[in-house]
Amino acid sequence: MLLSTHAHALVRRIDTSAAERMEGVHAVLTAKDIPGDNVYGIALPDQQVLAEDKVRFCGEPVALVAADDPYLAEEAVAKIQVEYEPLPAVFDPVSALKANAPQVQPKGNLILHTRVRKGDVAQGFEDADVIVEDLFHTHGQDHAPMEPESGMAWVDENGTLVIFSSSQYIYRDRRQVARVLSLSANRIRNIASTMGGGFGRKDDVTVEIFVALLAWATKRPVRLAYTRHESMLTQTHRHPTIVRARAGATRAGKLTALEGVAYGDSGPYASLGIFVIKKMALHLGGPYHWPTYKADSFSAYTNNPIAGAFRGFGVFQAAVVHESLIDRLAERIGKNPLEFRLENCLREGLSFSTGQVMTEAAGLPKTLERLQEYMGEQDLHFNTGSQVMA
Repeated sequence: MLLSTHAHALVRRIDTSAAERMEGVHAVLTAKDIPGDNVYGIALPDQQVLAEDKVRFCGEPVALVAADDPYLAEEAVAKIQVEYEPLPAVFDPVSALKANAPQVQPKGNLILHTRVRKGDVAQGFEDADVIVEDLFHTHGQDHAPMEPESGMAWVDENGTLVIFSSSQYIYRDRRQVARVLSLSANRIRNIASTMGGGFGRKDDVTVEIFVALLAWATKRPVRLAYTRHESMLTQTHRHPTIVRARAGATRAGKLTALEGVAYGDSGPYASLGIFVIKKMALHLGGPYHWPTYKADSFSAYTNNPIAGAFRGFGVFQAAVVHESLIDRLAERIGKNPLEFRLENCLREGLSFSTGQVMTEAAGLPKTLERLQEYMGEQDLHFNTGSQVMA
């Protein structure tokens, strides 16, 4: 694969002639060679298969090469000439949503705004004796599966396109391939290989469309395996987030209100970012009972690497926020942080941030009680004035 060396740029010219003349090179494909639609996407069809007029992140695929061996393919890729016209880029979700921000996608940089409201938050803060507030940043993270993304494709004796890949969702992959190659789904057979680690990374399309395009163009078996560098550069990651949140409690130890706004960096394409960052608005308060609650989440396009599904699905980022706020409230009112959590955690009969009443699966109280017992058995306790165990 030829990958973009710019985070945001217009593609003015692509010259593949030198690569095409090489002996042992069987196909050199660019966007103009795609038989169907040059677009795919799980949540939104917003991602180009191969960059056509513009690249939107460093590492975006621009061209594909099929050759007799990987070394020859690399040599051919190096001979492809691309003329770029760099554009201003944006690298954080808050800046991306400003009126004068560089536009990553034609329809703007906002993917989805999710609102969650419960009760009168203003009154909740009026009732609070203590209020804590802070700005939180969580970083991106790579899944780093033991086996990087890989796959094979070939056209069998019946003219069926067969794709063998390390995928978490082969039927969804088939729908994406069908659109790009302009084939009916019954002409495509996807087979899932041993996973080799997924963690959400292989929930999205990885190599499937690329090996399918090359196999269909050459009518020869094609294999593609990403290096670790290619995997980390081109594939999805955990969303970096920026969150402003505040929480209130009474001196008696009861939570009264939580308010927050979360911004998720989805990179230049949505992948599953709509659902990941949407969940942040729901889970910003965590497994605790907030009588009043107000949360907004915004998923935004940027020119950073793509973010998508990752274990926890937005809840890990939210946990950084609500657990920090709970600790600070406990410290301000002089409560043991474990006891404070026990007094305020969700139980059957209490309502979640969305207003849903818990009727089952409220297992946190028993977990905290067992932890409390264990700390007693091991003579563990919290240091005065901090939340560090000694």
